[in-house]
Amino acid sequence: MQLLTNMLANIIMDVEPEAENAYEALDRYCSRLYKRIKWKDNAGIDYQGDLELYLFLNGYKSKIVEIVHKQEIKERRL
Repeated sequence: MQLLTNMLANIIMDVEPEAENAYEALDRYCSRLYKRIKWKDNAGIDYQGDLELYLFLNGYKSKIVEIVHKQEIKERRL
């Protein structure tokens, strides 16, 4: 579980390179994904795959917050 969370954090940082940390990147990506789901719903387009991805990513937000918190504590100690 921890390995998957770390991998997801690294991938999402590649997708959203302007974000300061993995949580911000995940939040930005989920926000855009949610808008896309709403758009597809209004247009009558199937959005099942997007919805599954959105729910999957939101399930990892708390774990990524923990990772970001631990990284910031390490940086403050240095």
